[in-house]
Amino acid sequence: MARRTGLIALAGTAIGVGAGLAAQKAAVKRRRLNDTEAGEDFGKRRGVRSRTIELSDGARIFVEEAGPPSKRGAVFLHGSALRTDVWHYQLGGIGDHRLVFYDLRGHGRSRPKGDRRYNIATLVDDLIAVIDDAGLEEVVLVGHSVGGMIALDLCSSQTDLLGSRIKGVVCVNTTHRPAYETVTGGAAIARAERVLRRPLDALGNYHERVEYLRKIIRPSDSLFMIVSFAAFGPHSSARQVDFTYDMLAETSTDVIFDLFKAYRDFEVTELLPDVTVPVLVITGTHDRITVPGASQFLAENLPKAELKTFDKAGHMTMMERHAEFNTMLAAFFDEVLAGKG
Repeated sequence: MARRTGLIALAGTAIGVGAGLAAQKAAVKRRRLNDTEAGEDFGKRRGVRSRTIELSDGARIFVEEAGPPSKRGAVFLHGSALRTDVWHYQLGGIGDHRLVFYDLRGHGRSRPKGDRRYNIATLVDDLIAVIDDAGLEEVVLVGHSVGGMIALDLCSSQTDLLGSRIKGVVCVNTTHRPAYETVTGGAAIARAERVLRRPLDALGNYHERVEYLRKIIRPSDSLFMIVSFAAFGPHSSARQVDFTYDMLAETSTDVIFDLFKAYRDFEVTELLPDVTVPVLVITGTHDRITVPGASQFLAENLPKAELKTFDKAGHMTMMERHAEFNTMLAAFFDEVLAGKG
C-alpha cells in the first residue's frame, strides 16, 4: 500500500512538473509572437569608425565610434559579461555628439585580456587610455552596471579631472559598493560570498573545465525565464532577452571569475561628495541585479545628481526603454557638452 501511495505521489509530481514546463513554454512562445523588437538585428550594428588599442601588458581594447569627430564626446562602458553590442540602440548616434564605445578587456573583441591584475583600478586605467586615444578634451562617461562603477571610481580617485576634462557622468543601473551587496537579497549574498570566497577562487583556477560545462548547456525556456526575471522588467522583449543571454554565454569563464574578484575592491560610498560634476542616475523599478535603492543612494549623495526611474524596467534600461533613454542622454549631453568642435 505504501509503495502504491509513493508511486501515485511520484506520478503526481511528474504531472505537475510537466504541466509547469508546458505552461512555461506557452508563456515564452506568446512573448516571442508579440515581440515588437523581433526584427532587430542585434550584434550586427556597428559604429562608423573602429580601431584597436594595444596596451603595454598585452591587452587589446576594441573601440568603435558614432557621430562626427570632435574633441567633446561621450564614452560608453558596458556592464559585466556583456559587450559594446549592448548599446545597440545608441550605436546609431545621439544628436550630433561624438560617441565612443569600447569592450572592457577580456570582453567581446577586446582580447587577449592582458597580464595585469583584473580589478577596478586596471579597468579605470583602460578607460583613461580610451579617452586619451580618442583625443577627447571634454567627456561624459556613460556607465552601465560595472561600467558605472568604473566611471565613479575614476571620478572619485582623480578629482582633478572633474569639471576640466570630465564634464558629467551617467550612472545606468549601477552601484557605489561591491556589486554583490546591492543585488536583490544582497545581505545574504554578501555573507555567502565571504564564506565561499576561497572555494570560488579555487574553482576559478579550473575555469577551463567550467567553460566546457557551460558550452554543453543549451539555451532553453528555463534559461530564458531566468535571464528575463533577473535582468529585465515584466513584458520585456524576448529578442532582447535572447541577445543578452547570448552575450553572457559568449563571455569567457575566466573573465567572469575575474569580475567576481574585481567587485571586492570597489567602494566609493564615502567619496561620492567629491564627485562634483553633473550626474544623471538611471534605474528601473524592477532591477534585481542592482536594486533601485543603490541608485537612490547615489542620487542623494552625489552633489549634482538627478534620478530618473523607469517604471517596470529592469537592469537593462538602455535596451528596454531605449527611446526615452536616448532622449534623456541627448538632453544631458546638450547641457554638459555645450559647444562644437
